[in-house]
Amino acid sequence: MKDHIPTIAFAVLIAFSPKTGYAQEPTASHEDVQPVISNLTISPDTVTDLRLKPLYAATIRMPEPVSSVVVGAPTFFQAEHNEHEPELVIVKPITTQVAESNLLIATKSGQVVSLRLISDGAVSNNTKPVDFVVTYKQRRGFLIDPSEEAPANSTSAKQDSSAYESVYRQQANVSSPAWSANHGDLAASLGAVTEDGPDAIVAFSVLNNSQHWIELLPPQVELGNPNGSGNQSTDDRSKKKVLADQVAIRDFRFTQRRLAPGARADGVVRFVRPDFKQYQEHMQLVLATADAVNRPLLLDLPFTPPIATASNASAK
Repeated sequence: MKDHIPTIAFAVLIAFSPKTGYAQEPTASHEDVQPVISNLTISPDTVTDLRLKPLYAATIRMPEPVSSVVVGAPTFFQAEHNEHEPELVIVKPITTQVAESNLLIATKSGQVVSLRLISDGAVSNNTKPVDFVVTYKQRRGFLIDPSEEAPANSTSAKQDSSAYESVYRQQANVSSPAWSANHGDLAASLGAVTEDGPDAIVAFSVLNNSQHWIELLPPQVELGNPNGSGNQSTDDRSKKKVLADQVAIRDFRFTQRRLAPGARADGVVRFVRPDFKQYQEHMQLVLATADAVNRPLLLDLPFTPPIATASNASAK
């Protein structure tokens, strides 16, 4: 009987010995993350998607000190606001599971930003965009501050520069553009059309009307001819399509080119206005996205701009 005691004791030790391997919690890989930096305008009519990832934090910078931060599901997401950095809010998921909630940020002047927090979890089979930095700018009225306008006695070079900048700022300060055109993923609103020497300056706003991120392509201006004349081939003309000649672009600018669902971008384009056109031709602003270049949004432009700069008006 004594000979069997060591064998039994050894079996008990094996049965209750601690396991050396533990089930590891899934972790995020840098290969699954596409960092995104965005610049947005505060709008009470827009809810912005904030795409998050476990082990990564998103920084939201407001144009003024933050007064309050509210998270819909504090067990899924954490939002931090430090009085030493009054304009910053840090947001990150605190669960490795798929989660969704909302976030409200209020500033001391009473402006409110609404965001939808989306986390796809720690494990992902493909690379997805993750918001690293979101910077909000102030929402203003329809008119720019008179103090921002260029002095009347400035040089012509400064007038040319200020005309472009002034139109751009004015469009960015429009709080609620009238979305007059809609096609595919884009909605657009045409702003001021200004004559500046031999050039024309056109301001516009673009809205991401889809449920996914988009990237805006540089704007183009075309002189279209519905009768089929242009620099296209004979085969194209026989199909009775609207043919167009490209107008030379001098400069363009966007507040941002990568747009989240529901996000807005303001832009301006400066181009060489043709000296003349045929009666049936019309000029159009062409806006398109990187994933749908063959489905552009077209905005009709007046051939003779209704607004002229001070230098143009005096010359006439």
